[in-house]
Amino acid sequence: MLIRNRNISTSRIQNGIYLNTTLILLTGFTLIISVIDNLLNIGFTKFSNPFLITIIFSIIAVQTLIWMIRNKGYRGIKYSFIHYSTVMNLRKAFLDSKYYNIRFHLNKKIAQLPKIKIDFEKGLSIGKLYIENIQLDKDLSSSNISFALNKYVVERSYLSRDEKYFIFEIYDSNINRQLTFENLKEFQEYSSKTKEQHLFIDKFTDIPMHSSLIAGQSGSGKTYALYTLVLQMLLKKDLYNLYFADPKNSSLAVIGEEIASNNTASNFDEIIHLLKTFNELMDNRKAYMKDKLNSRLEATYVHFGYSAHVLMFGEFASFQTILQSMEKKKRDEVMKLISQVVLQGRQLEFFIWFVMQKSDSNLLPTYIRENLAFKFFIGNSEKQTYITAFGPGINIKEKGFQLGEGLFTCPIIANNPKICHFSYLDFDIFEAIRKLR
Repeated sequence: MLIRNRNISTSRIQNGIYLNTTLILLTGFTLIISVIDNLLNIGFTKFSNPFLITIIFSIIAVQTLIWMIRNKGYRGIKYSFIHYSTVMNLRKAFLDSKYYNIRFHLNKKIAQLPKIKIDFEKGLSIGKLYIENIQLDKDLSSSNISFALNKYVVERSYLSRDEKYFIFEIYDSNINRQLTFENLKEFQEYSSKTKEQHLFIDKFTDIPMHSSLIAGQSGSGKTYALYTLVLQMLLKKDLYNLYFADPKNSSLAVIGEEIASNNTASNFDEIIHLLKTFNELMDNRKAYMKDKLNSRLEATYVHFGYSAHVLMFGEFASFQTILQSMEKKKRDEVMKLISQVVLQGRQLEFFIWFVMQKSDSNLLPTYIRENLAFKFFIGNSEKQTYITAFGPGINIKEKGFQLGEGLFTCPIIANNPKICHFSYLDFDIFEAIRKLR
């Protein structure tokens, strides 16, 4: 709860009072001298007024320069005013919530507010906010400060390594993150700007290739999101080896047949055979890389010119439902094939992308889910569903997500999911795949 507390001043307010008082006195003094000089015709104003006016304008010029430096005027007037208004709103909020230290100046209580630094990027659409940690017993990173940021919203917050600043990653809530492409050429041009081993998600997000999870209720756009990633893989200079497992034999299987029919499976036995083949290829690469790693222990497939292998596993829950009816030996064998890819595949560049509606532990074992670097949840759901997907201890704020929009986590933001919005492709995806094929 915020407590109104405006009976205490700050050093900046006091300095402003002193400065304004000085300017008023100087202006008044100049006017008085002018009036007296006009009445007595002494001629003193010929010397005094230029001097006093010079002092007044010098003070104004210096203060303007300080304001411009403080608000990074070199980055534009718009940047400066947004920076200024954001900082002022935060300072007012800190006064209201008593986030300050008390100091005394001339026997008067002064509120020492924390230092605030803001660094906006990408046309003021996103930025990082740094707030000085002046009260070590208060975790400001867990506070909701979005109300004081005008149009900006906090997406992620954490304490700096030296614990001197709370860092808030903020974004303009009025900006649409989603990328829209009217044709394959536009999509191809944008994809070419992304790093070779990365995939773009939206205007602000691109990710390195890892085993990952895309979850979401039916109709949320999760399968469509996967297609935008598949298209990107087809456009890479170093072509990805793609594999498709679709137990529902739906559109993913159709696309898989078009891209790589020999690497596409839909019935249960075919999927198990595909998993075995995938593991055999991974084991072969492991053997090839073993000798080479003697010279470069931390090297990956990229350093040796190998291409990536990616298995798209659609509606994994349907596959698990059938698997659970099998004998334990069979279940263990299949889960071992999957876990080996998840646990060992990063350096070898063998990955699995799981697509499913929910990621409960009875469908996707916890030890596998926790080792998936990126976890996306598309669409709206209950908090417990998010906890299941992302793990306990996460900070989820309920939002009304649009089609293809949701949250994601990766190791560096494990407890603070970030918003993402997968691309909208306003062209025939299947026809685009045919052309690329």
